[in-house]
Amino acid sequence: MKTVSSDSIVIGSYSLETLTTGMYENPRHCLREYIQNSYDSIRAARASGLIEGTAGLVTVSISGTASKPTLTISDDGAGIAADLAVASLVSIGASRKRSATNAGFRGIGRLAGIAYCTTLRFTTSAPGEATETLVEFDCGQMRSYMKPGAEIQDVREVIRICTQSETRPAPAEKHFMQVEMIGLIGVGLEFIEIEELIPYLRQVCPVDYSDRFSFAPRIRAFCEGFGSPLGAIDVETRFKRERKQILKGYDNAAPTGNGPSNVYDLQLISSAELGWYAWIGKSSFKGEIVDDTVAGVRFRLKNIQVGGSEIVEDLASELTAGRTEGRLQRWAVGEVFITNPSVVPNARRDGFEDNAAWRDIKKDVRLKVAKRVVALVRAASKSRSALKNILLEIANLDRQVLIGSQDAEAIGRLIALADRIIIKLNADKLSGIDPNEIGEQVAKVKGLRDTLVEAKGKIKKQEDEPAGAEEQPAEETHDDTPEPEGDADPAASIGDTDQHEEDEEREEPWSSEEMLASLIEVITSELGQTEAERLLVLARENLLAP
Repeated sequence: MKTVSSDSIVIGSYSLETLTTGMYENPRHCLREYIQNSYDSIRAARASGLIEGTAGLVTVSISGTASKPTLTISDDGAGIAADLAVASLVSIGASRKRSATNAGFRGIGRLAGIAYCTTLRFTTSAPGEATETLVEFDCGQMRSYMKPGAEIQDVREVIRICTQSETRPAPAEKHFMQVEMIGLIGVGLEFIEIEELIPYLRQVCPVDYSDRFSFAPRIRAFCEGFGSPLGAIDVETRFKRERKQILKGYDNAAPTGNGPSNVYDLQLISSAELGWYAWIGKSSFKGEIVDDTVAGVRFRLKNIQVGGSEIVEDLASELTAGRTEGRLQRWAVGEVFITNPSVVPNARRDGFEDNAAWRDIKKDVRLKVAKRVVALVRAASKSRSALKNILLEIANLDRQVLIGSQDAEAIGRLIALADRIIIKLNADKLSGIDPNEIGEQVAKVKGLRDTLVEAKGKIKKQEDEPAGAEEQPAEETHDDTPEPEGDADPAASIGDTDQHEEDEEREEPWSSEEMLASLIEVITSELGQTEAERLLVLARENLLAP
């Protein structure tokens, strides 16, 4: 057998469709490709000392006109030297970058923009060179070679026909790469919808956390301790003179259909042997998170998101035969960072290439992350039920304190009830409940207990006082009432006395306990338990105020 001649091999123009419109399920993923290239360029500039360790900016700008909108992605990274620029930008699958150190390494993503604009222009300059190189693709002409029925052309010939380049003077100190998608068309018009663009960038970009997320410093320290710093860069959008910094969307609370799910702690998990580490936000887990930018646990490689929450959801579904545990993953927030150099994202970056290293990590993450999320969610559900019953006990204790009692034994029972409630309000037992909320309830019960102890002390003091210790000697009294005269009716006098005693008995005022008990019964029957408790709290604050 003999080797096939290279002249016999034709890579047809239809293959360009696979590298453009056929490459990504979400058209915005082509923007991620350009941003990840900028990320690599900035990291190279940092490593060479061209820019400071944490410097480096990627700008995503929307400009142009309504009929010809343009989206531009630019960075202040190392750029490409003039003698390499044209060859690097027109080649396909010939990247010199390595996957172990770079986010982008296949050399195919840069052509993705061809599907979404009329002109795709690259401009770049390297430090110390007084020139900049421009490479421009006629995207409309290139797409014509991809249409069914078009004459088959070799890919190299298509690129030669549809591409132009030039070199222009530029300041020697400049270094940058700029990608312009000029004349956006079709689904490419979605790129300039700023309300959709920003949430997408928050998910995929290799950026830092917002200061609103209180646990960000702890995550950064965790990354450093694992020997894999977060490696964030600055990304910002520019639209109508407004500049907006892009940061990850994590916050101290995530919205659910049942109210905000408050993050109160982190679960940190890692495997140095397999090469991954992760964090999970421990929260109240009130329901499925409705913010798609943070819902679920996400995989990241070099701080760039790979796929979405569905990867961990699929792993969780394998935990049970019924595949029901996957749905609970979107009740949580978290990230899994891959550091193993043998684990490589696939060309679409919606998952990882199947190999032994990735299979080992999948198994480990399934047991240590996905299964842990399920346990946390179920524990939080049980804790909420337990807390609901405890709150009813606290409300009852509050009512009893408000009513008051003159029975020391009864007060002692209430003090014992308060002690039992405090024992139940244990943060370790009520996992999934915000410790601050538990602390507030503990403080409330302790306040009620103190009130009860004080009341019991007063009663005890009264009981211990000697009988009659404060009574004054009775003075001798003389009845100066005149004896009834002979014509007076003794029976009439007796009758008047009986009527007077009846009046005194009827006009005797109610005790505070009787009045409050009666009011509580009426308010509860008329307004319901919740409103009655609210009014009782107000009454307690005003009636028992010093």
